[in-house]
Parts: sequence; structure tokens; C-alpha cells
Amino acid sequence: MIRPINVGETIEYVLKSDKKDPTIWIIGILDSLVKTRLADLGTIYRYNPEAPKDSVAETRMNIAEQDFEFVKFGLKGFKNFKDAKGSEIAFKTEKKTLGNTEYDVVSDETIKYIPRIAITEIAKKIAEENIISEDEEKN
Repeated sequence: MIRPINVGETIEYVLKSDKKDPTIWIIGILDSLVKTRLADLGTIYRYNPEAPKDSVAETRMNIAEQDFEFVKFGLKGFKNFKDAKGSEIAFKTEKKTLGNTEYDVVSDETIKYIPRIAITEIAKKIAEENIISEDEEKN
């Protein structure tokens, strides 16, 4: 039996390299609409029949942009995330529409403080949270 996605559920995650006084990232489960649309951001394929034969198709990878979008939609908060002066960074959101649905996502003002290496790992974890388990696949 396949169980529904627990939309609205959150988990706490610590980066693998964050050993001393770690930041706790609060990750939400993406609904299938968001997961699918964000997954499609990763690759763009364009076909131009009028282009020379050796360049009819253009493929572009947008992995960095995709990672940022996964974090914008999937990160629901954090604990112990401080600036260089030791002050807690505020978690702020903004509205973003995807399809016909409006979501509260991490604001650009907040996401700019998250190091790129953390964005990559958090995005991967967020993407993993909307996957059918091996036991569910067997059913």
C-alpha cells in the first residue's frame, strides 16, 4: 500500500560536516506538485529545427537554481543559525505562486545567508523526503 505524503510534516536535519554546536535545519515535506515542478527546473531542452544539423538541440543544466528553489520551498525554519557577530539570523518568508497555488517560501533576504555548500546538502535532503520507500515499492 502506498501511503500519502505527510504534507506539513517537518523533520530536523544537521549537515554532515556541522559537528560543533550545529545548526538545525527544519525541513518540510514537499507536495508532489512542487517536487515535480522543481525537478523539471534541473534540465532545459530546446529543439530548433532551423539550427545547423550539429546543433539542433540545446540542453542546459540548472542544478544550482534547482537547489535554491528546493530550499526556498522546503526549508521551514532553523535553530542556532547565527551571523558573524553571534546574533540569530531571522527566518523570514515571502509568498510565491507555483501553478495555481500560493506558498510561503524562504525569503531571498534569509536565503542569502545560507552558504552554497549547505544549500546543496539541504536541497538533496528535501528532495529525498518525497520518495516512496523500498517497502512501499514492493507492494
